[in-house]
Amino acid sequence: MSTTPRLPSAVDGKAASSRTVLAHSPSVRKAFDRMYATLWSNGAADVDVKELMRLRNARVTDCGL
Repeated sequence: MSTTPRLPSAVDGKAASSRTVLAHSPSVRKAFDRMYATLWSNGAADVDVKELMRLRNARVTDCGL
């Protein structure tokens, strides 16, 4: 998996990142933010376990920790 964004930033003067690319579609960003908040606030796994999974995934996919 590449860490190089395939889409340009929607924010002038800002590098492409998940946040600035999602700015192309405010409705998609709002839905993503709602889903992400639900992911972290609900579920069977504790937040500490979710954070460990996030860190491991970042390392495995070489996302630039």
